[in-house]
Amino acid sequence: MKICAIRYTRIAVCTVIASLLLSGCQKNPDSSMVVNKDMDNLIEEAQKDGEGTVDMANIAGAYETYQTTLSDDSLGVSVNVNAKVDIPQAEQMSVFRVQQKRISQEFLDKVLAELTAGETLYDAGVTLSMRTRSDIEEELRGAKAEMERLKNSDEPDKDIFIEDNQRYIDELQEAYENAPEQPVWEGNESDGLLHPTAEMTGKAGGEDFYEWEYSLNQNGEIFYAANNGANDNYISITAQNNDERGNKLSFRRGRHGYDFTAVAIVETTVLDEIASGVWPADEDRSKDYAERMLGGEMSFVEYTDEPTTISEEEARTKADDLMQKLGLSDTYQWYEGGLYSEIPDIRKGGDWEPGYRKLYIFRYMRSMDGVFTTFDPTGKHEEGWNGDDYVKKDWPLENIEIRVNDSGIVGFDYNAPLEVTETVVENSNMKSFDEVRGTFEQMVTVANAKVDSDLDSDVVIEIDRVVLGYARISEADSYDTGLMVPVWDFQGKKTDEYGTEYKGGIMTINAIDGSVIDRSLGY
Repeated sequence: MKICAIRYTRIAVCTVIASLLLSGCQKNPDSSMVVNKDMDNLIEEAQKDGEGTVDMANIAGAYETYQTTLSDDSLGVSVNVNAKVDIPQAEQMSVFRVQQKRISQEFLDKVLAELTAGETLYDAGVTLSMRTRSDIEEELRGAKAEMERLKNSDEPDKDIFIEDNQRYIDELQEAYENAPEQPVWEGNESDGLLHPTAEMTGKAGGEDFYEWEYSLNQNGEIFYAANNGANDNYISITAQNNDERGNKLSFRRGRHGYDFTAVAIVETTVLDEIASGVWPADEDRSKDYAERMLGGEMSFVEYTDEPTTISEEEARTKADDLMQKLGLSDTYQWYEGGLYSEIPDIRKGGDWEPGYRKLYIFRYMRSMDGVFTTFDPTGKHEEGWNGDDYVKKDWPLENIEIRVNDSGIVGFDYNAPLEVTETVVENSNMKSFDEVRGTFEQMVTVANAKVDSDLDSDVVIEIDRVVLGYARISEADSYDTGLMVPVWDFQGKKTDEYGTEYKGGIMTINAIDGSVIDRSLGY
């Protein structure tokens, strides 16, 4: 049985309170000019200098910690704040114009040279899409088990289902006879190049994969490659430029099969969350994760042949060295990370059983003026009908993830890269923490009201960190350019009325005008 670890991006609920959201970048569905004017107003506010402005040295006043308790019984929300107020050691913060950056062939060449040196790579859209005899054997086992169930069942019209299932078994048996034992590598070598997805749909042997890729990325580019898995060394790497879902490069190496890197959605790992299949390595959660992800029918074993015994300092050195060699170290700095257990998304190759490996996961974030972009896995997302067209678009969070174990770099993700095109406001005016705190206390219960009023349980929020950093905002219909602005990010844990936990940013407030930013809307 092959399993795909379930992942998701949290989509925040937008609650509009007119009196608090009139300033800044609120959505106005009737006029795009109003949205653009709001951006202009935000820039004007950032440029103010004089009475009422606050400089970096005094922006938090006397606050080193922030403590308060809030509740609203009518909304079913309680909030406990016991947070460190984290102010960056910087002289200023500015406003920058940014745009999405494509994965270039030059950058792909650098990654291939650093992470796949000495390996022959093959077109994974062809080779990993081949149905081998072992793949079909697995399907046959499932079909035969279903046949036994049908024969012993009391279902009405079961004879019809038995007849249909027998035809399916016969088809599988015929396919088995004609299938190769292993993927055919010779003749399917990768050329190492990004190609337009439209150009790849007719690739012999890769029609199914590339037609699927084209359906998700009609105007973009794709590169998908793998080695032949010799000596239980499985490498897969994907690069994509995708206007609808984001640009990315993803690399994985392991001993138990090919980690599926060709997911069109740009995935961001939330450390210590079941949806990402990740938990702290010093805790034993494998049984709990197996119960929740596999229904308890199978268990996750530890891949002890992929050990991580090196120190965190040694692992950081390897990760930092890669960043330097790829020319990324001047733009991105280490943000967070440590030793974790992770369930890989293996779908092909190897003598595979569901399991996890221990490894270091490090996140790097963009740093400007010596100030980090704040981490929140929620990217800008739009889905629905726009006239006669169904629109589904994402602008994910920019970040870099590097995975390290004793064998070296086993994972590298360059997610949704940006480029700065202009410094719009040098040394922006900003609101003090005291002003922003008032907005948070007024809005946090309203924005997180429980949805199911029939349940006795409430929404419980714990805030343990308030950080001043950067976040990207953009006009409502813009998915290619935006502004990087100073924000106050209130971080912690939210447990909803169903008992589901979310860890990360609870509320983001624009530090220039005090408006609440909805990350899923992008403004």
